[in-house]
Amino acid sequence: MWKRGGVAAIVVGFLLGGLVPPAPAASLEEQVKKVRAEILKAGGGSLPPVPIPANNQQTRDKVKLGEALFFDPNLSSCGEVACATCHLPERGFSDGKAVSPGCRGAEGRRNSSTIYLAAYLSHLFWDGRVQSLEEQALNPVVDPVEMANTWDHVILYLQSGVHPATGKSFPEAKRFYATAFARSFDGEISTTTVTKAIAAYERTVNSFRSPFDRWVRRDDNALTVRQKKGLVVFFGRGQCSRCHNAPLFTDSDFHNIGVPNAGFEKVGQFSKNPDICEGVPPAIDVGRAEVPALHASCADVATFRTPTLRNVTRSAPYMHNGKFATLEEAVAHYEDLAQGTISPLAGELDADVKQGKIRFGAGVGTPDDVTNMVEFLKALTGSEVSGPPGGVASPSLSRKR
Repeated sequence: MWKRGGVAAIVVGFLLGGLVPPAPAASLEEQVKKVRAEILKAGGGSLPPVPIPANNQQTRDKVKLGEALFFDPNLSSCGEVACATCHLPERGFSDGKAVSPGCRGAEGRRNSSTIYLAAYLSHLFWDGRVQSLEEQALNPVVDPVEMANTWDHVILYLQSGVHPATGKSFPEAKRFYATAFARSFDGEISTTTVTKAIAAYERTVNSFRSPFDRWVRRDDNALTVRQKKGLVVFFGRGQCSRCHNAPLFTDSDFHNIGVPNAGFEKVGQFSKNPDICEGVPPAIDVGRAEVPALHASCADVATFRTPTLRNVTRSAPYMHNGKFATLEEAVAHYEDLAQGTISPLAGELDADVKQGKIRFGAGVGTPDDVTNMVEFLKALTGSEVSGPPGGVASPSLSRKR
Protein backbone atom coordinates (compact mmCIF):
# COMPACT_ATOMS: atom_id res chain seq x y z
CA MET A 1 0.00 0.00 0.00
CA TRP A 2 1.44 3.37 -1.04
CA LYS A 3 2.08 6.00 1.56
CA ARG A 4 0.62 9.47 1.06
CA GLY A 5 4.10 11.09 0.91
CA GLY A 6 5.14 8.86 -1.98
CA VAL A 7 2.04 9.78 -3.98
CA ALA A 8 2.64 13.46 -3.34
CA ALA A 9 6.21 13.23 -4.57
CA ILE A 10 5.10 11.57 -7.80
CA VAL A 11 2.34 14.16 -8.33
CA VAL A 12 4.82 16.99 -7.85
CA GLY A 13 7.16 15.27 -10.28
CA PHE A 14 4.49 15.13 -12.96
CA LEU A 15 3.50 18.75 -12.36
CA LEU A 16 7.13 19.73 -13.00
CA GLY A 17 7.15 17.84 -16.28
CA GLY A 18 7.97 14.27 -15.30
CA LEU A 19 9.21 12.00 -12.54
CA VAL A 20 11.65 13.48 -10.02
CA PRO A 21 15.15 12.82 -11.44
CA PRO A 22 17.86 11.27 -9.30
CA ALA A 23 20.43 13.58 -7.71
CA PRO A 24 23.16 14.45 -10.23
CA ALA A 25 26.48 12.64 -9.88
CA ALA A 26 29.23 14.61 -8.16
CA SER A 27 31.43 16.53 -10.57
CA LEU A 28 35.11 15.68 -10.90
CA GLU A 29 36.08 18.75 -8.86
CA GLU A 30 33.65 17.79 -6.11
CA GLN A 31 35.07 14.26 -6.00
CA VAL A 32 38.63 15.58 -5.92
CA LYS A 33 37.90 17.96 -3.06
CA LYS A 34 36.29 15.13 -1.11
CA VAL A 35 39.40 13.01 -1.57
CA ARG A 36 41.59 15.88 -0.35
CA ALA A 37 39.46 16.32 2.74
CA GLU A 38 39.77 12.61 3.51
CA ILE A 39 43.56 12.66 3.01
CA LEU A 40 43.96 15.66 5.30
CA LYS A 41 41.67 14.12 7.92
CA ALA A 42 43.82 10.97 7.91
CA GLY A 43 47.02 13.00 8.33
CA GLY A 44 48.33 12.31 4.85
CA GLY A 45 48.79 15.91 3.80
CA SER A 46 52.56 16.23 4.16
CA LEU A 47 55.62 14.18 4.98
CA PRO A 48 56.61 14.22 8.66
CA PRO A 49 60.13 15.18 9.72
CA VAL A 50 62.77 12.64 8.71
CA PRO A 51 63.24 10.13 11.57
CA ILE A 52 66.76 10.39 13.00
CA PRO A 53 68.01 7.74 15.47
CA ALA A 54 69.36 9.08 18.74
CA ASN A 55 72.66 7.22 18.28
CA ASN A 56 73.32 8.62 14.80
CA GLN A 57 72.52 12.31 14.69
CA GLN A 58 72.87 14.10 11.37
CA THR A 59 75.78 16.46 10.76
CA ARG A 60 76.91 18.05 7.53
CA ASP A 61 80.36 16.42 7.77
CA LYS A 62 78.87 12.99 8.41
CA VAL A 63 76.53 13.28 5.42
CA LYS A 64 79.43 14.35 3.19
CA LEU A 65 81.44 11.34 4.38
CA GLY A 66 78.48 9.04 3.78
CA GLU A 67 78.07 10.39 0.25
CA ALA A 68 81.74 9.68 -0.50
CA LEU A 69 81.40 6.12 0.79
CA PHE A 70 78.17 5.62 -1.15
CA PHE A 71 79.87 6.55 -4.45
CA ASP A 72 83.22 4.84 -3.83
CA PRO A 73 83.62 1.63 -5.90
CA ASN A 74 86.63 0.57 -3.84
CA LEU A 75 84.30 -0.71 -1.15
CA SER A 76 83.81 -3.69 -3.49
CA SER A 77 86.30 -6.50 -4.04
CA CYS A 78 86.56 -5.72 -7.76
CA GLY A 79 86.91 -1.96 -7.28
CA GLU A 80 84.10 -1.37 -9.76
CA VAL A 81 80.81 -1.58 -7.84
CA ALA A 82 79.70 1.15 -5.45
CA CYS A 83 76.39 1.56 -3.66
CA ALA A 84 75.63 4.17 -6.30
CA THR A 85 76.29 1.71 -9.13
CA CYS A 86 72.91 0.16 -8.39
CA HIS A 87 71.36 3.31 -6.91
CA LEU A 88 72.11 6.10 -9.37
CA PRO A 89 70.61 9.53 -8.65
CA GLU A 90 69.79 10.06 -12.32
CA ARG A 91 67.86 6.78 -12.30
CA GLY A 92 65.77 7.62 -9.26
CA PHE A 93 68.38 5.93 -7.04
CA SER A 94 67.80 2.68 -8.92
CA ASP A 95 69.77 1.58 -11.99
CA GLY A 96 67.30 1.07 -14.83
CA LYS A 97 67.90 -2.69 -14.94
CA ALA A 98 65.63 -5.57 -14.05
CA VAL A 99 68.29 -6.91 -11.69
CA SER A 100 71.73 -5.51 -10.99
CA PRO A 101 75.00 -7.24 -11.89
CA GLY A 102 77.63 -7.40 -9.18
CA CYS A 103 81.40 -7.83 -9.18
CA ARG A 104 82.85 -9.93 -11.98
CA GLY A 105 79.51 -10.30 -13.71
CA ALA A 106 77.69 -11.93 -10.81
CA GLU A 107 73.95 -12.06 -11.46
CA GLY A 108 71.56 -10.52 -8.97
CA ARG A 109 68.02 -11.77 -8.47
CA ARG A 110 66.09 -8.73 -7.31
CA ASN A 111 65.53 -5.26 -8.63
CA SER A 112 67.44 -2.38 -7.01
CA SER A 113 64.68 -0.57 -5.22
CA THR A 114 64.88 3.20 -4.90
CA ILE A 115 66.27 4.68 -1.70
CA TYR A 116 64.00 7.73 -1.93
CA LEU A 117 62.23 8.00 1.44
CA ALA A 118 64.08 4.94 2.77
CA ALA A 119 64.61 6.91 5.98
CA TYR A 120 60.89 6.60 6.70
CA LEU A 121 60.61 2.83 6.19
CA SER A 122 60.23 0.35 9.03
CA HIS A 123 61.68 -2.51 6.95
CA LEU A 124 64.28 -2.52 4.18
CA PHE A 125 65.09 -4.76 1.21
CA TRP A 126 62.23 -6.34 -0.75
CA ASP A 127 61.86 -9.01 1.93
CA GLY A 128 62.15 -6.60 4.86
CA ARG A 129 64.95 -8.54 6.52
CA VAL A 130 66.45 -5.49 8.27
CA GLN A 131 64.89 -2.60 10.14
CA SER A 132 67.41 0.25 9.91
CA LEU A 133 69.53 1.96 7.29
CA GLU A 134 72.62 1.26 9.38
CA GLU A 135 71.88 -2.47 9.35
CA GLN A 136 71.00 -2.38 5.67
CA ALA A 137 74.38 -0.85 4.76
CA LEU A 138 76.18 -3.89 6.18
CA ASN A 139 74.75 -6.36 3.67
CA PRO A 140 75.72 -5.34 0.09
CA VAL A 141 79.43 -5.17 0.92
CA VAL A 142 79.58 -8.90 1.74
CA ASP A 143 76.88 -10.17 -0.64
CA PRO A 144 78.65 -12.39 -3.22
CA VAL A 145 76.39 -11.17 -6.04
CA GLU A 146 76.90 -7.51 -5.16
CA MET A 147 80.17 -6.07 -3.83
CA ALA A 148 81.57 -9.47 -2.82
CA ASN A 149 84.00 -8.02 -0.28
CA THR A 150 84.83 -8.44 3.38
CA TRP A 151 84.53 -5.71 5.95
CA ASP A 152 88.15 -6.29 7.00
CA HIS A 153 89.23 -5.37 3.46
CA VAL A 154 86.96 -2.31 3.42
CA ILE A 155 88.41 -1.00 6.68
CA LEU A 156 91.96 -1.69 5.46
CA TYR A 157 91.31 0.31 2.28
CA LEU A 158 89.79 3.24 4.18
CA GLN A 159 92.74 3.35 6.56
CA SER A 160 95.56 2.81 4.07
CA GLY A 161 94.21 4.02 0.74
CA VAL A 162 95.28 0.71 -0.82
CA HIS A 163 92.65 -1.56 -2.35
CA PRO A 164 93.53 -5.04 -1.00
CA ALA A 165 92.27 -7.15 -3.91
CA THR A 166 93.82 -5.11 -6.72
CA GLY A 167 96.78 -3.59 -4.91
CA LYS A 168 95.98 -0.18 -6.38
CA SER A 169 96.84 2.87 -4.30
CA PHE A 170 94.50 5.83 -3.77
CA PRO A 171 96.48 8.37 -1.71
CA GLU A 172 93.89 11.13 -2.10
CA ALA A 173 91.16 8.82 -0.84
CA LYS A 174 93.34 7.98 2.17
CA ARG A 175 93.76 11.67 3.03
CA PHE A 176 90.07 12.37 2.44
CA TYR A 177 88.91 9.58 4.72
CA ALA A 178 91.45 10.37 7.44
CA THR A 179 90.11 13.93 7.59
CA ALA A 180 86.43 12.97 7.24
CA PHE A 181 86.43 10.25 9.91
CA ALA A 182 88.36 12.55 12.25
CA ARG A 183 85.66 15.21 11.91
CA SER A 184 82.69 12.88 12.35
CA PHE A 185 83.89 10.00 14.50
CA ASP A 186 87.11 11.14 16.23
CA GLY A 187 89.09 9.13 13.70
CA GLU A 188 87.37 5.79 14.29
CA ILE A 189 87.09 3.75 11.09
CA SER A 190 84.95 0.70 11.72
CA THR A 191 81.91 -1.09 10.37
CA THR A 192 79.83 0.91 12.84
CA THR A 193 81.10 4.33 11.73
CA VAL A 194 81.05 3.45 8.02
CA THR A 195 77.45 2.26 8.10
CA LYS A 196 76.39 5.23 10.23
CA ALA A 197 77.86 7.62 7.68
CA ILE A 198 76.20 5.86 4.73
CA ALA A 199 72.88 5.83 6.58
CA ALA A 200 73.22 9.55 7.36
CA TYR A 201 73.64 10.27 3.65
CA GLU A 202 70.70 8.05 2.69
CA ARG A 203 68.49 9.97 5.12
CA THR A 204 68.97 13.04 2.92
CA VAL A 205 67.56 11.26 -0.16
CA ASN A 206 64.00 12.50 0.01
CA SER A 207 61.54 14.13 -2.36
CA PHE A 208 59.18 17.03 -1.77
CA ARG A 209 57.14 19.64 -3.68
CA SER A 210 55.50 17.31 -6.18
CA PRO A 211 52.33 18.40 -8.01
CA PHE A 212 50.43 16.16 -5.58
CA ASP A 213 51.96 18.01 -2.62
CA ARG A 214 50.92 21.33 -4.10
CA TRP A 215 47.42 20.04 -4.80
CA VAL A 216 46.92 18.67 -1.28
CA ARG A 217 47.86 22.15 -0.01
CA ARG A 218 44.87 23.44 -1.96
CA ASP A 219 46.48 24.41 -5.26
CA ASP A 220 43.62 23.18 -7.44
CA ASN A 221 45.60 23.84 -10.62
CA ALA A 222 48.54 21.62 -9.65
CA LEU A 223 46.99 18.53 -11.26
CA THR A 224 45.73 18.03 -14.79
CA VAL A 225 42.25 16.70 -15.50
CA ARG A 226 43.62 13.23 -16.24
CA GLN A 227 45.66 13.28 -13.04
CA LYS A 228 42.57 14.21 -11.06
CA LYS A 229 40.65 11.35 -12.63
CA GLY A 230 43.48 9.00 -11.73
CA LEU A 231 43.59 10.38 -8.19
CA VAL A 232 39.88 9.71 -7.66
CA VAL A 233 40.33 6.09 -8.74
CA PHE A 234 43.57 5.70 -6.74
CA PHE A 235 41.90 6.75 -3.49
CA GLY A 236 38.52 5.27 -4.44
CA ARG A 237 37.34 2.19 -6.30
CA GLY A 238 40.89 1.23 -7.40
CA GLN A 239 41.80 0.68 -3.72
CA CYS A 240 45.42 1.62 -4.48
CA SER A 241 45.76 3.68 -1.33
CA ARG A 242 45.13 0.68 0.89
CA CYS A 243 48.79 -0.21 0.35
CA HIS A 244 50.15 3.02 -1.13
CA ASN A 245 48.70 5.45 1.40
CA ALA A 246 49.66 9.12 1.52
CA PRO A 247 51.95 10.83 2.27
CA LEU A 248 54.63 8.12 1.93
CA PHE A 249 52.63 6.18 -0.66
CA THR A 250 53.61 2.92 1.00
CA ASP A 251 52.30 1.05 4.02
CA SER A 252 55.73 -0.57 4.59
CA ASP A 253 53.91 -3.89 4.69
CA PHE A 254 54.22 -7.04 2.58
CA HIS A 255 51.83 -8.30 -0.08
CA ASN A 256 51.49 -11.00 -2.70
CA ILE A 257 50.16 -9.41 -5.89
CA GLY A 258 50.94 -12.27 -8.25
CA VAL A 259 53.86 -10.77 -10.17
CA PRO A 260 55.02 -13.24 -12.86
CA ASN A 261 58.60 -14.37 -13.23
CA ALA A 262 60.74 -12.00 -15.29
CA GLY A 263 62.57 -14.73 -17.21
CA PHE A 264 65.98 -14.72 -15.52
CA GLU A 265 64.97 -16.87 -12.54
CA LYS A 266 66.96 -20.07 -12.07
CA VAL A 267 66.66 -22.98 -9.66
CA GLY A 268 70.04 -22.28 -8.06
CA GLN A 269 69.04 -18.76 -7.09
CA PHE A 270 66.42 -19.96 -4.63
CA SER A 271 68.11 -22.78 -2.77
CA LYS A 272 66.04 -22.29 0.40
CA ASN A 273 62.71 -23.05 -1.31
CA PRO A 274 62.55 -26.73 -0.23
CA ASP A 275 62.66 -25.63 3.41
CA ILE A 276 59.94 -22.99 3.12
CA CYS A 277 56.29 -23.75 3.86
CA GLU A 278 56.96 -27.49 3.49
CA GLY A 279 58.45 -26.92 0.06
CA VAL A 280 57.99 -24.26 -2.60
CA PRO A 281 58.60 -24.98 -6.31
CA PRO A 282 62.08 -24.07 -7.57
CA ALA A 283 62.90 -20.92 -9.56
CA ILE A 284 60.31 -18.91 -7.66
CA ASP A 285 61.22 -15.98 -5.43
CA VAL A 286 59.42 -16.51 -2.13
CA GLY A 287 60.10 -12.97 -0.91
CA ARG A 288 59.58 -12.38 2.80
CA ALA A 289 59.28 -16.11 3.52
CA GLU A 290 63.01 -16.36 2.76
CA VAL A 291 63.78 -14.56 6.03
CA PRO A 292 64.94 -17.46 8.26
CA ALA A 293 62.50 -16.81 11.09
CA LEU A 294 59.60 -16.96 8.61
CA HIS A 295 60.47 -20.18 6.74
CA ALA A 296 57.50 -22.00 8.25
CA SER A 297 55.08 -19.14 7.55
CA CYS A 298 53.04 -19.98 4.46
CA ALA A 299 51.26 -16.64 4.77
CA ASP A 300 54.51 -14.85 3.89
CA VAL A 301 55.28 -16.83 0.73
CA ALA A 302 55.84 -14.56 -2.28
CA THR A 303 55.04 -11.40 -0.35
CA PHE A 304 57.21 -8.33 -0.96
CA ARG A 305 57.50 -4.91 0.64
CA THR A 306 55.28 -2.21 -0.81
CA PRO A 307 57.57 0.33 -2.53
CA THR A 308 56.98 4.05 -2.29
CA LEU A 309 55.44 5.62 -5.38
CA ARG A 310 57.14 8.98 -4.89
CA ASN A 311 59.41 9.70 -7.88
CA VAL A 312 58.24 6.38 -9.31
CA THR A 313 58.61 7.71 -12.85
CA ARG A 314 62.38 7.79 -12.33
CA SER A 315 62.95 4.22 -11.14
CA ALA A 316 61.83 1.85 -13.92
CA PRO A 317 61.64 -1.11 -14.29
CA TYR A 318 59.13 -2.12 -11.64
CA MET A 319 58.38 -4.87 -9.11
CA HIS A 320 60.84 -6.99 -7.12
CA ASN A 321 62.17 -8.63 -10.28
CA GLY A 322 61.88 -5.70 -12.68
CA LYS A 323 59.21 -7.59 -14.61
CA PHE A 324 57.48 -4.48 -15.94
CA ALA A 325 59.56 -2.10 -18.04
CA THR A 326 57.10 0.79 -17.94
CA LEU A 327 54.54 2.30 -15.61
CA GLU A 328 51.87 1.42 -18.15
CA GLU A 329 52.80 -2.27 -17.87
CA ALA A 330 52.91 -2.14 -14.09
CA VAL A 331 49.52 -0.45 -13.82
CA ALA A 332 47.99 -2.82 -16.40
CA HIS A 333 48.90 -5.68 -14.03
CA TYR A 334 46.30 -4.32 -11.61
CA GLU A 335 43.74 -4.26 -14.41
CA ASP A 336 44.44 -7.98 -14.87
CA LEU A 337 44.06 -8.52 -11.12
CA ALA A 338 40.71 -6.73 -11.16
CA GLN A 339 39.55 -8.98 -13.98
CA GLY A 340 40.63 -12.10 -12.08
CA THR A 341 43.14 -13.33 -14.67
CA ILE A 342 46.19 -13.44 -12.36
CA SER A 343 47.24 -16.51 -10.40
CA PRO A 344 50.21 -16.30 -8.02
CA LEU A 345 53.31 -18.41 -8.69
CA ALA A 346 53.30 -19.39 -5.02
CA GLY A 347 51.34 -18.55 -1.90
CA GLU A 348 47.98 -16.77 -1.88
CA LEU A 349 47.03 -13.51 -3.52
CA ASP A 350 46.63 -10.67 -1.07
CA ALA A 351 42.98 -10.31 -0.10
CA ASP A 352 42.92 -6.68 -1.23
CA VAL A 353 43.76 -7.52 -4.86
CA LYS A 354 41.54 -10.54 -5.40
CA GLN A 355 38.83 -10.30 -8.04
CA GLY A 356 35.92 -8.21 -6.81
CA LYS A 357 37.98 -6.17 -4.37
CA ILE A 358 39.18 -3.56 -6.85
CA ARG A 359 37.23 -2.00 -9.71
CA PHE A 360 39.87 -0.84 -12.12
CA GLY A 361 40.29 -0.92 -15.87
CA ALA A 362 38.31 -2.33 -18.76
CA GLY A 363 35.29 -4.40 -17.83
CA VAL A 364 35.20 -3.58 -14.12
CA GLY A 365 36.16 0.11 -14.11
CA THR A 366 36.58 2.32 -17.16
CA PRO A 367 38.79 1.79 -20.24
CA ASP A 368 40.85 4.91 -19.52
CA ASP A 369 41.73 3.94 -15.93
CA VAL A 370 45.25 2.79 -16.83
CA THR A 371 46.07 5.99 -18.72
CA ASN A 372 44.64 8.21 -15.99
CA MET A 373 46.44 6.29 -13.25
CA VAL A 374 49.80 6.61 -15.01
CA GLU A 375 49.22 10.35 -15.31
CA PHE A 376 48.43 10.58 -11.61
CA LEU A 377 51.60 8.68 -10.71
CA LYS A 378 53.56 11.29 -12.68
CA ALA A 379 52.17 13.86 -10.24
CA LEU A 380 54.12 12.16 -7.44
CA THR A 381 57.44 13.23 -8.94
CA GLY A 382 58.94 15.98 -6.82
CA SER A 383 62.36 17.33 -5.93
CA GLU A 384 65.33 15.15 -6.79
CA VAL A 385 68.73 14.61 -5.21
CA SER A 386 71.80 14.81 -7.44
CA GLY A 387 75.09 13.00 -6.98
CA PRO A 388 78.56 14.51 -6.60
CA PRO A 389 80.58 15.69 -9.61
CA GLY A 390 82.35 12.73 -11.14
CA GLY A 391 79.71 10.24 -10.06
CA VAL A 392 80.99 6.79 -9.03
CA ALA A 393 84.64 7.31 -8.07
CA SER A 394 86.94 7.30 -5.08
CA PRO A 395 86.95 10.62 -3.20
CA SER A 396 89.59 13.29 -2.88
CA LEU A 397 89.99 16.43 -0.80
CA SER A 398 89.62 18.56 -3.93
CA ARG A 399 86.30 16.99 -4.96
CA LYS A 400 83.62 19.64 -4.66
CA ARG A 401 79.93 19.16 -3.86
